[in-house]
Amino acid sequence: MQEIITSLWILASGILSGAWDLLATTICWLNSLLLVLHIDYPRLEGLLIGILLSWLLIRRDRHPLLRVLSAPLKLVVDILDLVWDQVIEVVSDVWDTARGWVVGVYQYCRNKVKGLLDTCLNTLKSSYQWVMGKLRSLKEQLAKKGE
Repeated sequence: MQEIITSLWILASGILSGAWDLLATTICWLNSLLLVLHIDYPRLEGLLIGILLSWLLIRRDRHPLLRVLSAPLKLVVDILDLVWDQVIEVVSDVWDTARGWVVGVYQYCRNKVKGLLDTCLNTLKSSYQWVMGKLRSLKEQLAKKGE
């Protein structure tokens, strides 16, 4: 009887030892796989994590444990959504303000140059008319002397 119990004990300890070895080997393999992913293929690691987190968020309403696990992720996603909205609003405000300043400076400079050019053109026009008037009067005087 003692031999049967000893034989059963050896069987049970062998099965438990084999299961422990299988578990330890699997954990070591997963650890090395994660290390290779992390060091050599970081984009693939990020993609796999993103897929896992998406799966978790999609199925969060189906199981209470998934709801508990996805609560921090949901909080982070909501915070990132708020931050994104604020960043878009700030960038839009800064863009509108900078564009307004640039357009204002451009219009001010354009108006000044246009005013200066109009003044110059008016001066040239009046000078041209004065010179033409003098030339006409000279022509008339010469025409009178010639007759």
